[in-house]
Amino acid sequence: MFAERRQSPRARFNRAGHIHHDLTGLRRCTIVDLSNGGARLCADDDLPPEFTLSIRSDDGERRKACRVVWRLEHEYGVRFLE
Repeated sequence: MFAERRQSPRARFNRAGHIHHDLTGLRRCTIVDLSNGGARLCADDDLPPEFTLSIRSDDGERRKACRVVWRLEHEYGVRFLE
């Protein structure tokens, strides 16, 4: 079993998100879960090491600068850089 290393707990989110990157353009993803410090994403295409994630919720849209910290097939763990 893996030890929990997150600094803040994640909550299920399961909503569409958008990945913005200067070289690869705009891509769609699913934001599976979300915390104050990062998120778990699912995407069909490979993600760049750093990008901006658009998160849309009932409170509106916000953007977060992200860095990929792990990858498992089409799932990605990202840490927010802000």
